[in-house]
Amino acid sequence: MKFAKINNELTVSDQITIEDLKEIHAQGYKTIFCNRPDHESEGQLDFSSIEKEAQNLGIKTIHQPVIGGQISDNDIAQFDTYFNAAQKPVFAYCRTGTRCSTLWALSHAKTLPIDEILSKAQNAGYDLSSLKDRLNGLK
Repeated sequence: MKFAKINNELTVSDQITIEDLKEIHAQGYKTIFCNRPDHESEGQLDFSSIEKEAQNLGIKTIHQPVIGGQISDNDIAQFDTYFNAAQKPVFAYCRTGTRCSTLWALSHAKTLPIDEILSKAQNAGYDLSSLKDRLNGLK
């Protein structure tokens, strides 16, 4: 598990484990987003297992599975709704963290400068420059 901080409201990561939840809790995260479909890869922990333990720790959970490279406008709108309603800070995970950072970037295209979005993602270790045209189209 990696902590790739996008900003004070969002940190993204690759797949997490039950053991990682204690560290996520200790770091003060209030909500966990999973943007990964169950059974995407062999050996992947189902969201229901993460959800159960997270709830035991008092962390809220959101499961919004999306397919990498196929993020729709509906996915963006749904992420935006979830993110705006979520208790912050949010810890989001998928296979590598790219889907989570992409969803955040696309959902914030109307409210943040594109260069700032790309810079925050880059600083967290995600090169989203290939999204520049799509981000500009969402303005």
